[in-house]
Amino acid sequence: MRGRKPSPKSKYYLPPRQYAFAVSYALMRDEWAAEIKSLRNQSKAIRYDKARVQISSGYNATEAAAVEILELQSKIEKIDSSIREAVDELDHPERIMPYIQLAVCNGFTYTQLTTGRHRMPLNSNKFGLIKHKFYYILTTKI
Repeated sequence: MRGRKPSPKSKYYLPPRQYAFAVSYALMRDEWAAEIKSLRNQSKAIRYDKARVQISSGYNATEAAAVEILELQSKIEKIDSSIREAVDELDHPERIMPYIQLAVCNGFTYTQLTTGRHRMPLNSNKFGLIKHKFYYILTTKI
């Protein structure tokens, strides 16, 4: 895990295992979005060969895919709403949200977000505080 963890004195402190779980949960967001996309396109991939036709009365693939999509959307919404809550108190939260999402969902560091093509308008202390607040909020939702 990259980055600093909040100290036990911080109001956003999480025990090490909870913190690690929240970090890994947030990093799964892009994979879940890709899985939703593939589940929505699954009907195009089904092949109807006469030799492989299987009749089953108990399983509905479309229904199972729809349930899976709803579960994944729910997980993604938990992450997105946690990001919104974490940046809510800032002056321009809509400008900061993409940077926080890159940090928590893609593992970008402060240095990567302040140099190169990303020019995040936050100092390192504020950035760290918002990240820790995000993980704290996320653990209350999952």
